[in-house]
Amino acid sequence: MGAITAIAVTASIAGLAAVGYGQRPAAQATYSQTTAAPAPEQPFYYRPKASTLLNGVLVPLNSLRVMQRAIALAPEADVDRAPTLALLAAPLKTTGLGPIRIGMDLEDLEAAGLTPVTIAEASNGQCQYYRIQDYGEPVGLMAIDGQILRIDVWPGSLTTTRSGIRIGSTEQDLVRVYGKQLEATANPATLGKTVIFTPQDPGEDVYRLVFETDDQGQVTQFRAGQFPSVTWAEGCL
Repeated sequence: MGAITAIAVTASIAGLAAVGYGQRPAAQATYSQTTAAPAPEQPFYYRPKASTLLNGVLVPLNSLRVMQRAIALAPEADVDRAPTLALLAAPLKTTGLGPIRIGMDLEDLEAAGLTPVTIAEASNGQCQYYRIQDYGEPVGLMAIDGQILRIDVWPGSLTTTRSGIRIGSTEQDLVRVYGKQLEATANPATLGKTVIFTPQDPGEDVYRLVFETDDQGQVTQFRAGQFPSVTWAEGCL
């Protein structure tokens, strides 16, 4: 019970106020609520009430997800017997999430015991989004021609990066963890920033971690995958 409580508390903590850092020149998001002009149309992933997409991956019992994560992280857990537990115990890396590897085919995913389920509302032609059957985390897999090219972590997820960044982390946290390997541009859709981490390790320079922040400087969603598909702001749409 102590482990479950600790996880629940950790997931609810928001970061401190963000600090500014170097970014490429870009127009600042200065939309004013007092102007008579209509608010700018938000891309699919940034709409505050994108319930159609989120309902495809969210489950109502968030407490159950916390308990499952606690089980997966327990020292005696045999995650090899339950692939979805392996996902819960794994951090998101530039190259994948647990048994899910960027670049693997959907057939290989099923061979690993993970069943992809199409999220039709987020898919378009050869570019398709999937969730994992019986896996309650709001995480989506983008596949093009049946090959997984990116993994999205959406609002409500307890998933973290290998360095501990999660939904609710701050821009200051990103700078502390990734330092000069970051590039940031203003995102007028979120009134925050799109922050990109490019790894320097040999063989990983084709991958990226991309973080979206809001006007408070907090991470609202993030993703990992191959360049350039990982940088597509609207995913498949």
